[in-house]
Amino acid sequence: MKTRLQTFILGLLLSSPAWSQVVVQGKVFNAQMKPLASANIGILNSYAGATTDADGSFSFTTDGRGTVQVVAQMLGYAHLPMTITISDTTRQVTLKFVLNEESINLDGVTVKTRKTDFLGRGGLPSLKALEVRAMGGSNADIANGIRTMPGVQATSDATGLFVRGGTSDETKVYVDGLLANNFFYNGSPGVSQRGRFAPELFSGNFFSSGGYSALYGQALSSALILETNDVADRSSIGGNISTTGAMLEMNRVIRPERLSAGGSITYTNMSPYYHIVPQRRTFTAGPEYLDGLFHLKYRAGDKGVLKILGTVGRNNVQFLQNTTGRTAQYGLVSSNGFVSVSYAGSVGKEWTMNAGFGASLSNNTASIDSLPMIDGQVSLRRSRQVAQQVYNTRVVFRRSIGKGSDLYLGMDHVMTGTDMQLAQQHLIAPTQHLNEQYGAVFAESNVSLSRTLSTRLGLRAEGASAISRLAVAPRMSLSYAPGKVHKLTLSYGQFYQQPTYDYLISNTNRNSLRFQEATHYIASYQMVRTNQLLRVELYQKTYNRLLRTSPDTSSTGKGYARGFEVLWKEENRLPNVNYWVSYSYLDTKRQYLDYPMLVQPSFAATHTLATVVNVLIPSIPLNIGLTYTFASGRPYYNPNRSKDQFMTDHTPAYHNVGATVAYLTRIGKANSTLAFSANNLLGNQQIFGYQYSSLTNREASMPLANRFYYLGLFINWGIDKRSKTLNDLLQN
Repeated sequence: MKTRLQTFILGLLLSSPAWSQVVVQGKVFNAQMKPLASANIGILNSYAGATTDADGSFSFTTDGRGTVQVVAQMLGYAHLPMTITISDTTRQVTLKFVLNEESINLDGVTVKTRKTDFLGRGGLPSLKALEVRAMGGSNADIANGIRTMPGVQATSDATGLFVRGGTSDETKVYVDGLLANNFFYNGSPGVSQRGRFAPELFSGNFFSSGGYSALYGQALSSALILETNDVADRSSIGGNISTTGAMLEMNRVIRPERLSAGGSITYTNMSPYYHIVPQRRTFTAGPEYLDGLFHLKYRAGDKGVLKILGTVGRNNVQFLQNTTGRTAQYGLVSSNGFVSVSYAGSVGKEWTMNAGFGASLSNNTASIDSLPMIDGQVSLRRSRQVAQQVYNTRVVFRRSIGKGSDLYLGMDHVMTGTDMQLAQQHLIAPTQHLNEQYGAVFAESNVSLSRTLSTRLGLRAEGASAISRLAVAPRMSLSYAPGKVHKLTLSYGQFYQQPTYDYLISNTNRNSLRFQEATHYIASYQMVRTNQLLRVELYQKTYNRLLRTSPDTSSTGKGYARGFEVLWKEENRLPNVNYWVSYSYLDTKRQYLDYPMLVQPSFAATHTLATVVNVLIPSIPLNIGLTYTFASGRPYYNPNRSKDQFMTDHTPAYHNVGATVAYLTRIGKANSTLAFSANNLLGNQQIFGYQYSSLTNREASMPLANRFYYLGLFINWGIDKRSKTLNDLLQN
């Protein structure tokens, strides 16, 4: 019965008559006739609408008929209404808006668009897919792009994002509002693993380095919010072949403006590359990856949008490494899957809704063999297998409550099951199980107090069954915009996070543990002009009840992080040149895990600087991306030091120059791009710490090689990505 009902509902959705849809499209410019990105376009008293792309273009469909008003509006510009008439024979309407830079007065205007901020992205810095792809040495990895933003450590020896003195598990990644628990690949230790998703899957990569919305929780430091693309506008097929593998992808428009689907398969094998470019580790297998991806997008007229994204993958790696005078063979076999289903649309006349379900599945087996030094010596094998399933359900409702004000109400539920099994030689320990339930309800409101003053008030109540704890997290901010381009914001927030599963699964006394806590205080100034952005933030973050493992497992840890950050971004001040510079100063100490006292942790650098430059030479056409990253030395543990000198030694400063060169051309009828990328182009020595085998013998932790090179050929039939890339670069 349930299957028949689901089939009936799906058939009803897919059978909506296409002939009733009218396409409203066009572009939005400022007074200087430069395109405006992220402007909101919508039909008054309707849910039909869109947000402009980087080139100022927009497109949406409507079932409406008769005389209607289409309104364009954007922060810092006066709203502009335009009256149009739609008849039964109208199929397409093309509009052009030119907005003047004035303070926005929304009196009497209510525009309800499907771009309601259900994801809590408002005011967050964002990187476009093209910026990530063109960035020098990024290798098209979203995480590498985020590491050039203020507040993020320049770590290439550990997986994840380390933000404002926080560990990698203090940053959570969300796809369409749903938790992506296995966003990063698993691989050999001491090497930063890339994210599983290509940047082109998302319309925006929104990053909060602190004080994020009450719509999210269980992340002490930050949130990376990814929004998948809408319905594709054109079918295409393409792929690439490179020094690391190959990829084939296809996107098909099934019903224009209504339904599209696509998928890809990617195979990566680093072995051939490692045979050509020597590595500091001897790899006996892989690293090898096989990944598949599927996505479907359906737009139900003015009513809503359904998005489905699914991935599945498997990877393995084996390598030899000298450990305390012996050779050991490490191995990792990992399989993973992720699926997200989300729907955003109207619920009655006053409310809109965003609902979704996500699942993150993983199974990882790590092993180590102590290999014989002489024939006949028995090897010792140890392994650790962890299988985990994370299911996330999320519902958010929103309604307007007045001029420039709105209200969000929602709930969040995460169910996690973890199985861990340890083995040594032929002895297999009993499987350990941990079943967790996490639930939260939240409310948040954006309130316009005057033309220059606004506030955001949020409250999140959450509970976790694994530690049997409840917590209430208030969050708030106050913004003052005295002029067209300036904005001052004060923010406060309380954030909670339970310890990770590996500290809970075998702990019979885990009910004695508490939520780890972080309190954020942030003061920020932002200046936004045409093609210019300046952002300055000062912050204080206080940690309480951090997890400690010495002398026993307890919630008695503490710490703090404070500092300031600057981001300056400019586009086309020099023709076809875009760049940004970010600087972070961090003063942080913590006493957690086995740290005997309050010290600066080993992953934190006091000073971090990133400079990203992108230059387009349209006459060739050739795109050149250069990135320079600097970080001051990080602390490391030296067993020769006394207890009161714990973590007082520092590594040398970190320097990294990355370069990406892309040549846009054609091969037959195919639109093609030949790309070359290099990481640590100058071959600087990069030391992340030291491992001591004795008081006198140590080995530096370094990258696998001084440099990493990439060469790839990208080919596409259908969408002219060659010309699209060129246009996007010229208009950014």
